[in-house]
Amino acid sequence: METNSLILPTPSTISKIYSKLGTSQIKIDLDVTLLKEWMRKQPHLPNPNDDGKIIDEKRIKMFLITCKNSLEKTKVMLDQHYTIKLLVPEYLSKWDPSLPENIQSMKLSSFVPLPKPTHEGHRVSLCYLRNKDLHTFVCHDFFKLCLMAHDLRIAKLDIYNKDIFIIDLNNFSMSHVTACMPNIKKMFESTLAYPYRLHEAHLINTKSFMQPILNIVTSFLSTKISCRVNYHKSIEELKNYIDPSILPLNYGGTFPKTSDEITDDWHDELIRHREWFITQSSIVADNSKRPKSSNNNLDYIENSIEGSFRKLEVD
Repeated sequence: METNSLILPTPSTISKIYSKLGTSQIKIDLDVTLLKEWMRKQPHLPNPNDDGKIIDEKRIKMFLITCKNSLEKTKVMLDQHYTIKLLVPEYLSKWDPSLPENIQSMKLSSFVPLPKPTHEGHRVSLCYLRNKDLHTFVCHDFFKLCLMAHDLRIAKLDIYNKDIFIIDLNNFSMSHVTACMPNIKKMFESTLAYPYRLHEAHLINTKSFMQPILNIVTSFLSTKISCRVNYHKSIEELKNYIDPSILPLNYGGTFPKTSDEITDDWHDELIRHREWFITQSSIVADNSKRPKSSNNNLDYIENSIEGSFRKLEVD
């Protein structure tokens, strides 16, 4: 894997991750081959053996790991991934980190994986606004970059166990919340393109006016997952959950860079993969070729999401 930004878990840690999932490197490689063959036989899905479409094997591998080594669940998620890219093109298409709006968003906001993994092999990601400038902040561009960052990690650069998110709300104002509210539904839809295994989420510098949007987000979480969301009064509390050697200098850690320096390194990584991004964002399902027996289609997904939002409005 080609990255200057991420330190991967040690081989022994990766072996432990596989062991807990009841698999091994050899078995995973065999399963990835089986999943590629399954994709090839699905008329509506991209053919992973087509040289014109770069279907990264590591994406399939990370989907398998995140789906807890279940082949059937991985098939569902791969189908859903390429289908949802049709449903939410505003976030999952036209990926080009060199576009002016994306460059601008990189200067204002960050969703960055921290370089060092935890000793269990979890990857910690930090989300924050780099300043309070609302006039040039565009929620759509910010969230699109979040998805691009996640996609690059799982498809090209990272091997990890579970996700840990640190969300720093220090520079968020009520105006930022208002700007993001109209995008919540589509943002939620786009996250369904990926399987996630959340170990913990840490919210710091929260403010009372942000509670409505936080309530909306947590309403989609199961009780099991919502119990993994932690609220902190200060940055110092993070060290009770995350080894300081992982945290940036300005977050009470000892990793020898600040969050902005780590973010700038990561944005260089995005730019370096520009051609890959452009290719990936055009690889989608062809629903006109979908077998009639499949229920994992646009209407099915759209109706399920609409049902969730109708329930939310009633509540």
